[in-house]
Amino acid sequence: MSEGGEDISLSIGGMTCTNCAQSIVQAIEKTGATKVDVNFITSEAHITLPAGKATDEILKAVRNAGYTASPLTNSPADQDDHGHSHTSGVEKRFYFSLIFTLPLFSHMFLPFIDILQNPILQLSLCVPVYIMGLHYFGKSAFYSLKSGIPNMDVLITMGFSAAFFYSLAGTIIFWGTPELHDYLFYETAATIITLVMLGNVIEHRSVDQTTTAISELSKIQPMTATRIIGVDKEERVEQIKYEHILKGDILLVNEGDKIPADGKIIWGESLIDESMVSGESLPVSKRIGDFTIGGTLVIEGIIRIEATSLGEESILAKIIDLVKRAQQNKPDIQRLGDTISNVFVPVVIAISIGTFFFSYFLFEIDLQKAIMSSIAVLVISCPCAMGLATPTAVMAGIGRAAKNGILIKGGAALEEFAKVKTIVFDKTGTLTTGKFQVSEIECLEGLDEKQLKDIVYSL
Repeated sequence: MSEGGEDISLSIGGMTCTNCAQSIVQAIEKTGATKVDVNFITSEAHITLPAGKATDEILKAVRNAGYTASPLTNSPADQDDHGHSHTSGVEKRFYFSLIFTLPLFSHMFLPFIDILQNPILQLSLCVPVYIMGLHYFGKSAFYSLKSGIPNMDVLITMGFSAAFFYSLAGTIIFWGTPELHDYLFYETAATIITLVMLGNVIEHRSVDQTTTAISELSKIQPMTATRIIGVDKEERVEQIKYEHILKGDILLVNEGDKIPADGKIIWGESLIDESMVSGESLPVSKRIGDFTIGGTLVIEGIIRIEATSLGEESILAKIIDLVKRAQQNKPDIQRLGDTISNVFVPVVIAISIGTFFFSYFLFEIDLQKAIMSSIAVLVISCPCAMGLATPTAVMAGIGRAAKNGILIKGGAALEEFAKVKTIVFDKTGTLTTGKFQVSEIECLEGLDEKQLKDIVYSL
């Protein structure tokens, strides 16, 4: 809880580039919310609500901006990788467009197949791809223009739409004439959509690889528990899901099991591996009255615990939240990239229009080549790399560190860490594993290595 307001987290759907995140930030800020952070890579928004402001208002603002939103918690049980469904949707669109684009594009390499040169066939193959592209990119472009922050989808939509309508106009005007094929660029429109979709697929797969830290941490939390209940003055045990655990439930944890929830030992003694929290390799002795941490491992003994902290109140959920907040923290170089991305699209549109006018009117290049040059400027000038490069690198670094038990407070700390020359540690327990290995054997006179090993193995 932040001073003066409530912190909420939302899962955002429908974002296609980093400028989409900026559009959502602007839409949410208009409601009066403060400290708005929307992360394109994780598809999450973290917002501080003013006193009296309802979450429903934020959800409505996001939906009016053309995106989907739903509440998100830090509970380990709720940490599903929600990016997979979006990635799956992108892949389906890519394969759909590829089916129509391949035969449409092949007419350039197979001129002897007359059916592929047919304008009606080319139009028929292009229309499904164009409609899909317009629904995916055009919708995003429209809402970005509406919000006043044009994104890369504006460039893409202008590019493939110009190629499509130029070809459609040529088909109508020059139908039945030898000049008709000079105005057919249906394959250009379809190829633009398909290649950009391929880029999105690759982008989302690379993003998935950098966001595994949260899911890896979530896997520490066992999804089932053994609950002890009293029935007719007799004890009975039952297997329940993590989300069905209630505060005050008595849980049985056997040797070798992970503790399902934060709690207090009410019966038994055990040795517990808490290295995921403390970093200490040696197990900790616990007895009646001691507190346990959900996700830690019982090395020895059987205990009963009373569940005390669940969901977002658990230690593991707080660790997950810390990692998330660290990944949201922007270093200075990322803020610079975001600033450039915000003005990049209008500049590219201006350059594209300038390319057409200079080509056609000043250099007297024919209309067809002038339009194609203008479209090329729109399509190749994608600003997403600037907005994605730094946050992806930051998340990859913080995620890899989290997997190895190192929690970094954010991108700014990571940026400063590059300047560090010397590190001083206060103890060795967090740097060693406690599992010794023989690295080298040196034999004295009269004893060879095989004899020495035989003696050791016989002990």
